[in-house]
Amino acid sequence: MPFLKKDISIHFPHLAVLKASAGSGKTHALSKRFVQFILSQDIPNNRLQNILAVTFSNNAAKEMKERILKWLKLINLNSKEAEEIIQLISLNKKEASEEAGKLIDRILDDYSDFQVKTIDSFITSIFKASSIDFGFNPDFEIIMKNNSLLEYSFNLFLKNVKEETNEEALFEDIISKIQEQKRDNTSYIWDPAEDILNAIKEMYGRLASMWKESKIEDFSLEMSELQEEIKIRIWQIADMIKKSKLEENKRTASKYNRLLASISKERFSDVIGEVGVIPVNKPKKKDPELHSFYNQIESLWDQIYELTNRYGSFYAHSYYHPYIKVYNEFTNTLEKVKRHQGKIFIEDLNRNLAMYLNEEIVPDIYFRIGETIYHFLIDEFQDTSPIQWKNLLPLLENSLSQNGSLFVVGDTKQAIYGFRNADYTIMKNIEAINPFPSAEYAVGELDINYRSKQKILDFSEKVFKEIIADNEKYSDAGKRSGLIDYSQKVKEENKNAGYAEVVICEKDDENPIERHKIQELIKELQRRGYMKKDIAILTPTNDDVVKITTWLNEIDIPFISHSSLDIRRRKITAEVVSLLNFLDSPMNDLSFAEFILGDIFNRTLNKHYPEIKNEQLKDFLFKYSGRSPLYKFFQNEFEVVWDKYFAGLFKASGYLPLYDLVTRIFNTFRLFDFFEDEEASLVKILEVIKEFEGAGYNTLRDFLDFTEDSETDESKWNINAPKDVDAVNVMTVHKAKGLEFTAVIMLLYEKANKKSFNFIIKEDEDGINLLKITQKISEGNPQFKALYQEEKTRELVNRLNSLYVGFTRAKEELYVIGVRGEKSIFPIDLLPVNDYAASNKPARIPAKLKSAPEHLEISHHHKGLDWKAGIEKDLNIREKQRGEFIHRVLSNIDYLHDGLEDELISIVKKANKAAGTGYPEGEIKDAVVNIIKHGDVSEYFMERSDRAIKKEQEFSDEKGRLFRMDRVVIDKDKAAVIDYKTGMDKESEEKHISQIKTYLRILKEVYPDKNIEGIIVYVDMKEVRRVS
Repeated sequence: MPFLKKDISIHFPHLAVLKASAGSGKTHALSKRFVQFILSQDIPNNRLQNILAVTFSNNAAKEMKERILKWLKLINLNSKEAEEIIQLISLNKKEASEEAGKLIDRILDDYSDFQVKTIDSFITSIFKASSIDFGFNPDFEIIMKNNSLLEYSFNLFLKNVKEETNEEALFEDIISKIQEQKRDNTSYIWDPAEDILNAIKEMYGRLASMWKESKIEDFSLEMSELQEEIKIRIWQIADMIKKSKLEENKRTASKYNRLLASISKERFSDVIGEVGVIPVNKPKKKDPELHSFYNQIESLWDQIYELTNRYGSFYAHSYYHPYIKVYNEFTNTLEKVKRHQGKIFIEDLNRNLAMYLNEEIVPDIYFRIGETIYHFLIDEFQDTSPIQWKNLLPLLENSLSQNGSLFVVGDTKQAIYGFRNADYTIMKNIEAINPFPSAEYAVGELDINYRSKQKILDFSEKVFKEIIADNEKYSDAGKRSGLIDYSQKVKEENKNAGYAEVVICEKDDENPIERHKIQELIKELQRRGYMKKDIAILTPTNDDVVKITTWLNEIDIPFISHSSLDIRRRKITAEVVSLLNFLDSPMNDLSFAEFILGDIFNRTLNKHYPEIKNEQLKDFLFKYSGRSPLYKFFQNEFEVVWDKYFAGLFKASGYLPLYDLVTRIFNTFRLFDFFEDEEASLVKILEVIKEFEGAGYNTLRDFLDFTEDSETDESKWNINAPKDVDAVNVMTVHKAKGLEFTAVIMLLYEKANKKSFNFIIKEDEDGINLLKITQKISEGNPQFKALYQEEKTRELVNRLNSLYVGFTRAKEELYVIGVRGEKSIFPIDLLPVNDYAASNKPARIPAKLKSAPEHLEISHHHKGLDWKAGIEKDLNIREKQRGEFIHRVLSNIDYLHDGLEDELISIVKKANKAAGTGYPEGEIKDAVVNIIKHGDVSEYFMERSDRAIKKEQEFSDEKGRLFRMDRVVIDKDKAAVIDYKTGMDKESEEKHISQIKTYLRILKEVYPDKNIEGIIVYVDMKEVRRVS
């Protein structure tokens, strides 16, 4: 019986839970449900804006929107494929077609009402509607990656850690714990800040997703008392052993000696879990005195065992207290920084809402966002986190109380986001118990796999239902997520078809056997008719992805990996950025050198100046190595090339808007003509700049910082790979989730189970405990043992589920390559090597090459913008700004003196702050010092009793025109005017001389009894010209 009912048979309110194994069509079912609801005339409150479909990734949201629109289009065109939807609604074909057409128009007219979005996007919309209540402006910026801001805030926080403060005491306590973990044989930790910051980052990642506060309970008194009791008893035992001369237990002697050493050094944390067998043998002789000693030692030993277990409990509870105190203080600083910068972390949205949302506030929330959601459809429900579920609950309860519905789809076997605090048990619980008693409740399962052929399904069942089910180490974890008891049938035409193979390679870091195997497999699959785009190579980590792509490069196999879709990794993007860096800072010789040696400039020269070879450019760089600025020497040596390609850009920088400057670069170097295969990357650069400027940023420096920001949302820079590109797919299992490929190669390396956790969270009604539970600590405390085992099991569930996700991506053929070390550990010990050795592979009809879609060329014009860069066209705006800055610095100098260089650093800092610039302090200081100490200039900076100076002084000529002179030095019998010039341009020297002669004429009228002289100082060229 189908799980989706006809519209007239659906009763409201209701909760429908649909369990869907891999390949069973859960997205298909979800999109059908959405279309059924918006088309039907019998579903209450079914306007487009009253229905919300929630997914957990942008790609999933995009795919669902595509499917919904495709369904509507098929219905509108009366396609046979639409029959399965028509059967679910009480409309005839004609009515359904008309209604589908109207809905398509409605969606395109009011796209924002088409609510298929990620959970983060939905939570953001709720938070923004209530941002004023949380003290945020509505235009706050949401930060997806928080690393940079955490580090910045931590550095601010460190400034308050001074001697004899509470913060210092907390840090000392943390440092002692870090040193305690690193043991005696490690060096002293001179800079513990990094260790503390890493701990705080991990705590923030976990605690930000919880709505309760961390508890701090002081157990220092109890721990001190226990330490004394342990010491008393251990010395009593040592004394009795010495007096009694009982025979020591040789098997435990070394352990006992370590115990004594730890206690003598007062390292009581090392004692936890180390009290094992009594350190002496039971006397064989019937000597009453010996037996008395033995019984006393045994009693004391049992007491020590109990005391250390109690101590371990207090230690586990209190270990992270100094960390929590520092964390609490740090978060105060972090909160101030976020509010000052108008930023908020994505994790903060859920935490703030968790303490705000309740049934009473929900109507107000819906009022603010504009519409009430009556029908919720949630995809990948197994990836829901506890805090997300808490925030959804009041919204869902409100909808169900108004005859709404909730439809959730998921598969606990595919829960692989535990590291993001997702909790598959939420779905497990909702499968078993209805959390909304007033709503009708139904649980169903999609039990047919439409993706994989039978041999691949058999392989998965062999691993999970047999090997894991029969292995005590894995069976409990497998049972938790449903891996060992799921039911799935094969599609009729896929029976007795498909191929699965396991290959085990011995680990060899020098010459990896798996490299050769993957290369051979790719070639073989191609020979057997597979196109490259039919093949995917999956692996658990990004490092392995990089390694695999290197192996494919060796045999010239094109590939697409997730990382290669980021255009910042493209060589052409790097060259454009290098040119922009140079234009932003002409003194940046490295960026200029990178650009002139790159492909863009090389292809340009080959086209228009073929006589200039790359070797000449390299020789040029060697010739002028260490001489700056490099572009000036280039301008002299390659004057024609400079004028043709760089002069216009050089003048435009700082004048043209960023987008116009970059399009000018594209036109100047004809990038779309010379790099046709990089058209997608080039267009994406322009799109990113358009969005960047649209967000209110417009300076070149801001954009360059944006390109270097590793925490920028990668999707902003990613290009969508066209579906017709014939290239092997290489990605992690996590990236492959939701995808399918005709042939899958899965590369697995051994990885030991996690034996320790930095901290384990125990949640109580009144708060959260951060516990330090190791295996040894857990052994003496049943509650801790259960928590420790639960954490291990959760981690193992994630790893087993990752295997399931990887295996179930294949449609026709699956190859699992396991790399084994000295021991066969996870996941190699789970692979059915003997049952799936290489065998005859099924014959395959080579795939017919589909005709490539018609290529529509983008028309690119090369007409430059008509603009003027101000009156002085020959002087770049940036050089002008730098010149004004140096004038400002020089205007602050009266005379030469011993402390001038230190004073100059301070002057430059203040000038930068006043002008909002960031010129390098050392560079400006050196330029100024070099010129004022110049042999022809220094005499005008000497202090004399009869000398007066005027800086930036305005003088008037006979017509009343004002002239500002940089520095006028007035002595008893003479006066001198000094005019500073920056840059490397001496072509305007005649103009400079004319200008200073005007100054001399004016000063002669002001000081008729003095000899007047003029000095032109070329700061950057370190040259001086006297004019009289």
